[in-house]
Amino acid sequence: MPAGHGLRSRTRDSFSRPFRKKGTIALTTYLRTYHIGDYVDIKVNGAVHKGMPHKFYHGRTGRVWNVTKRAIGVEVNKQVGNRIIRKRIHVRVEHVMPSRCTEEFRLRKINNDKLKAEAKANGQKISTKRQPEGPKPGFMVEGATLETVTPIPYDVVNDLKGGKESVIKDKKLVTSAIDNKQVSFLEQGAELQYRDSTMPQLPPLTYFTQFFCMRVLEDLVCVWIRVGQTGV
Repeated sequence: MPAGHGLRSRTRDSFSRPFRKKGTIALTTYLRTYHIGDYVDIKVNGAVHKGMPHKFYHGRTGRVWNVTKRAIGVEVNKQVGNRIIRKRIHVRVEHVMPSRCTEEFRLRKINNDKLKAEAKANGQKISTKRQPEGPKPGFMVEGATLETVTPIPYDVVNDLKGGKESVIKDKKLVTSAIDNKQVSFLEQGAELQYRDSTMPQLPPLTYFTQFFCMRVLEDLVCVWIRVGQTGV
């Protein structure tokens, strides 16, 4: 923070001229007409030292209350403590520009007058009040299908179409039919290995491990499950 607290302290960037806007001031600035009640924006021009407002009012919007030969009287609200004071200042025309804060209101007013004139010609009465946007209308979802998906039990191997070649060591493989599908059950402690050239051979494990790998190949789902010696 700078040590100075003067009238133009910390205004190196705010009062500087914009890029490619330096040089002679446009004649529109001096030929523009202001009326009492117009809204103007205070924008300090650093090239003109006369009639320059305080840095507090830079970027503020006020209302014209007086028009003189070279300056404009602007009424600006300023918060002081817990109250808002209407400050009246005189600023040269180089430091003010017309405000667009009421542009949308004026265009809407013109459009409403046009709609009222058309409705009156047709013998109708319309309301031009702005209404809040209501909730979106409801709709029915069509063509959707419901599918119930249930997880496969951890001790059941879905062995459709025979699967891969299985090797069972010192255990018994029990096969039964559930829902017209061949399902292979393993007794507790059994070790099942599916031999596949694309599947790396895993070393035997001494702790409980489950490894699921789903692969779709020519409409064939291959499930590899490795069960440890400690049981399921």
